Amino acid sequence: MKLLFENWRRYLNEVSFSDAKEILDSKRTLKIIKRYRYGVEQKHPDHPDLDYIKGYRQKHPDHPDLDYMPHWNTQHRNFKNYLLDVVPDDLTDNQKGTSVLWLLKISRENPKVAANFINGRIFARQRHSLETFFHHQRFMPNQDLMQIKTMEDLVAMTDAAKEEIQKAQEKKQYLDAEQGTEVFRDDDKWEIAALHNKGAACELGKNTNWCTAAPGLDYFEDYYKPEDPLFYFAMKSKGLDGMTIGKFQFHYGSSQFMDSKDAPVSKETFEMLHNLLIQTEAYNKYETLRIFDLKRMVLIRRAEEPHAQALIDEMREILNTLEDPYTMLEELTEMATTFNQIPTYVLRWLASEEFYKYAGIARKIVEFHKIVPSNILEDIAENNPQERTREMAKNVLEKRSASTPAAAGLRGSQSTSTADPHATLQEHFKKFRN
Repeated sequence: MKLLFENWRRYLNEVSFSDAKEILDSKRTLKIIKRYRYGVEQKHPDHPDLDYIKGYRQKHPDHPDLDYMPHWNTQHRNFKNYLLDVVPDDLTDNQKGTSVLWLLKISRENPKVAANFINGRIFARQRHSLETFFHHQRFMPNQDLMQIKTMEDLVAMTDAAKEEIQKAQEKKQYLDAEQGTEVFRDDDKWEIAALHNKGAACELGKNTNWCTAAPGLDYFEDYYKPEDPLFYFAMKSKGLDGMTIGKFQFHYGSSQFMDSKDAPVSKETFEMLHNLLIQTEAYNKYETLRIFDLKRMVLIRRAEEPHAQALIDEMREILNTLEDPYTMLEELTEMATTFNQIPTYVLRWLASEEFYKYAGIARKIVEFHKIVPSNILEDIAENNPQERTREMAKNVLEKRSASTPAAAGLRGSQSTSTADPHATLQEHFKKFRN
């Protein structure tokens, strides 16, 4: 029996993230959903959502089906997705697997936890507590997650350990920190630097929740590249002898822009910090910053057609500074043939004579023509020097002409989409993470 128990404990500690996610589709997990539904259907007085349901019925007395619940498949999908949202990204594979098993365990034992996942009620503090637990496990009184009974117990334990964690960070000296810190600005308002080694990340990341600053972990190496470093911002207070009153860390390659609590900064904070950074020599030294701005010009800056040329001139200027402009053009073309809110003049520019020397650009526009306006395809069909590309464009136009009139003039004018360009940029960068 003891051997069996030890093997089970070893499994819990070594289960992979993929294996743990498969358990989310098991019969045992489906029982969690069924129990939740049964409680709603029976109007059990202890059901965690009973007050919510009563309140909804009072506010919507004319609803045609007051006993309506989403389909159990929908609730199961919600349960899985929201549970996985609580699992931090910057854990090892086994730590992620263990987190999933523990979250399942407390969902089975506490109907309120299950109801929160089913209905999308999750909180950043839960995710941060799991992250703190694994990043600083040696400071935890109970180092076995599966023995922690509730989420409240985990939050209380990690909160209680924060002071000890901070003291340990403050005591530790990183001898190579100065060597790994490339300072671009250091005055009475801001310190801005690129971090090039683990010592610098740990030293400057003291009193933060950044995984890259956790002494015993290797996440710095997962993010860092010489051409795509971590950028550090420290806001100083004039009235407190220049004491640091706020820290931020940006990594453009993974599109992660975090505050000291390792939470994404607001759009306004991002704009302020990004503008501070590009005013330093870092902008000329690191292509990743110019590439980011080039994509922002395509996705975010909206110009009326009469002013389009000035914007294109600016994009061209950045493009010409890049070591590999063709790869960047391919990516811009992918964006322009994917997102409706990108102005038409961007596609027209990419399809123009300026880029005929890159035969693959016009061909990609034709291949992924779904939202490409017909007048751009007509220009390619008539003027592109590549015969194969011209024929491809003609075939697309013939098919459009044979279909509906609306398709024939598809996207003939600039899109008026109201989608948030900042959110679109974030979605675009997600594809290039990891």
